[in-house]
Amino acid sequence: MHQSIQSRRDIVDGLHQRSRIATNDFFRLIGRPAPVVPYRMTVKPAGRDFFHVVDSRTGKVMGFRRHHNEACALARRLEGSES
Repeated sequence: MHQSIQSRRDIVDGLHQRSRIATNDFFRLIGRPAPVVPYRMTVKPAGRDFFHVVDSRTGKVMGFRRHHNEACALARRLEGSES
């Protein structure tokens, strides 16, 4: 990945983290529970012993696996890379 693209992604990731922290602090101050952040990647069964990892924003299949645990691991990895 090009250095300028990586530095932009690092900056955006830092801003997202600061935004989440500020939101949680705000809700703590007003005495309400913080909003739940939904997962972006979901695992859906797609047949016998076959699972799709679907992006909930776009509905696109981002990958597939034959075992549920492997599909969940892929979803976690994709979730981490998308943040």
